[in-house]
Amino acid sequence: MNTLINNKLNGLAESDYKAFNRKLIPTNYEILGVRMPALRKLAKEIVANLDVSEYLNNAEQTTYEHIMLYGLVLGYLNEPLLETLFHYLDPLILKFDNWAHVDAIISSLKIFKKHPNEVLAHFLPLKTHPGEFAKRTFVILLMNYFLDSVNICSTLKHLSQIEQEQYYVDMAIAWATCEALVKHYHQTIPLLQQQTFTKFVHNKAIQKARESYRITPQTKEYLKTLSL
Repeated sequence: MNTLINNKLNGLAESDYKAFNRKLIPTNYEILGVRMPALRKLAKEIVANLDVSEYLNNAEQTTYEHIMLYGLVLGYLNEPLLETLFHYLDPLILKFDNWAHVDAIISSLKIFKKHPNEVLAHFLPLKTHPGEFAKRTFVILLMNYFLDSVNICSTLKHLSQIEQEQYYVDMAIAWATCEALVKHYHQTIPLLQQQTFTKFVHNKAIQKARESYRITPQTKEYLKTLSL
């Protein structure tokens, strides 16, 4: 099966897009140059037409696209058991070395919406993991699945407690804070008023919010006064 997948990936690769991705995504993995829509389509084909168990247990994970494809397949599985998903996802997370793997794969795991308590309990150790992209995974998880009215207060508390000063963690916290401002302004604004974050995260969250079309001009002007 690996030969089949490799042939498909190589056939979808574009040299110009490879060069573009290499500039956009800092990674130690080889980049083949396959566009995300093509990777998503291939992931759906694997789930629909191939032996998914064989793929998940034996798939090659040597390039940027191989890892992305593997994560997308997990997202397209038909109602998997959480334990099964955790089994395959946990070691994959430790292979992430760039923001794109984290953001695209974590956001594709829509089943997490149905099991918030189990998901948060399982991934809570990532909150204090020393790895930059493991911690970013936790932040992106919070942003995608725990910004609802039930979880917003606990999510904001988690965001305020995550160790900062790793660039891709900081950027994720700022992004999540911006999203929280959009969805739950009154619960979120105290984090900025009380200067909860480092100066970088604080100002980056304000910058992202002021660039958002979902925040009113009046609110953007107030946020500007909170800049450090």
